[in-house]
Amino acid sequence: MDIQTIMAATVHDVKNSLGLIDSQLNDVIKRLDGSDPGSAQEIRLIQLECNRINNGMVHMLGFYKLDQGTFSPNFAEAMVADVVVDATSRYTEMLLSLGVSLSIHFPDGDEECVWYLDANLIEGLLGNIVTNSIRYTKSQLAFDIAVIDGWLNIRMSDDGGGFPKAMLTLLDQPEQLSFQSGATGLGLYFCQEIAKLHTNEERKGFISLDNNEQTGGAIFNLWLP
Repeated sequence: MDIQTIMAATVHDVKNSLGLIDSQLNDVIKRLDGSDPGSAQEIRLIQLECNRINNGMVHMLGFYKLDQGTFSPNFAEAMVADVVVDATSRYTEMLLSLGVSLSIHFPDGDEECVWYLDANLIEGLLGNIVTNSIRYTKSQLAFDIAVIDGWLNIRMSDDGGGFPKAMLTLLDQPEQLSFQSGATGLGLYFCQEIAKLHTNEERKGFISLDNNEQTGGAIFNLWLP
């Protein structure tokens, strides 16, 4: 067995263990919510970090499968609203406890929008972004979903401190990936790779990052053809 396969198997085991820890933390939170809400809140923050670690494991497995040529997307028509709701629903209690509101808007009023995509991949992508945004936002996360010039645009914004300058150019210069800090940018790079798997003739999906000039908050855009 080669070292890559051993590492992939280890990552898979760690991912399974993190899933068990997450379930156990949920049980503890339920017991503490009524009697000791402060401790319950601290455990939620620990749970958030576990989610981030789990996302990292998913990224590792994804890159391994891409490298081995065994990554097989499952494209089908899906209700975009359902995908976004599924990606965010598991954070409902945590957002409520942190005093952070989450809203989903359809500027064009097309709440029945259907798109051809891999629902599981996009749900995981959006969940990854939400997990990170919760750490930095102050009071709100907002999704805006629209079809623009033949592209599906899923835009998520927050009212935190925005993306660092180095992060804004990371997608164009992946060699900037750094392991010297806690924010490597690997998650965003993986999100970009997931978006690129979605194609329509010559067009490939992509993500873009920006900061809101008025609020200073971060803006994440997913574009799917």
